[in-house]
Amino acid sequence: MQIDFMTLWDYQDPVTSATRFQTQLAEAVASGDLPLELELITQLARTHTLRHQFDEAHQLLDAMTPRLTAHTERARLRWLLERGRCFNSAADKEAARPLFEQAWQLALALNEDYLAIDAAHMVAIVAPLPEQSRWHELAITLAERSPDPLARGWLASLYNNQGWTLFEQGRFDQALICQQKCLAWHQAQGHQGKTFIARWSLARIQRAQGQHQEALNALLALQTEMQDAGEQEDGYLYEELGENYLVIDETLAAEPFARAWFLLSQDAWCRTNEGERLARLKQLARL
Repeated sequence: MQIDFMTLWDYQDPVTSATRFQTQLAEAVASGDLPLELELITQLARTHTLRHQFDEAHQLLDAMTPRLTAHTERARLRWLLERGRCFNSAADKEAARPLFEQAWQLALALNEDYLAIDAAHMVAIVAPLPEQSRWHELAITLAERSPDPLARGWLASLYNNQGWTLFEQGRFDQALICQQKCLAWHQAQGHQGKTFIARWSLARIQRAQGQHQEALNALLALQTEMQDAGEQEDGYLYEELGENYLVIDETLAAEPFARAWFLLSQDAWCRTNEGERLARLKQLARL
């Protein structure tokens, strides 16, 4: 028996997800479906990883290890992915990488395109910057060629990830192409919110290319459309407006920087991880 795990997952709520997986796990045990039982255990382990309960995740994976056989290869594949994710979330990239690389090879052997792409994108996350583009490209190539709609569903995320990797490498023209593909994908799927994010990304790259007026025009149009769509104000959009105004007309920069500081300072993640950024915004806002 197979279950679409995506229908059980809410990555923002691992506790509820865990309850769903435990219910399915009890049914799999009762039916004697060992392959499904083991796959469900890997997903239950992931719910612990997302809660930073790394010991509990490893314990679940340890307990199932002796039960893996030649008849449970997809469970072994998921075991590799979730063991790797647990190490990665605990900031041990060195331990995580070989597990993701093994998962990539096993997934290809099993013709599991969706999980192969998952593995490649995880290698890209843990690999040093110079190696990341290659792994993104492997994942993109597989997704574009795959007949599996779930595998093709990775494309927008992969284009986005590759775009930002290329951006960090200073390869702005190539980064722009990737983000244009990301935008086209979301437009085709009717994902309005993600379309807005992709357009912001394109403007950010334009600024990096020194195309400040083009970036500003794109951001102002985006701001208007987001307002018309009833979207909440976005601190990152105001930040980009301010950065472009700094170059075009510095006298107009303080106001958007002030709005950016106000909005982003309300975000708990930004307060914890972006202290210097917030301090700079406040300074540029002349607050």
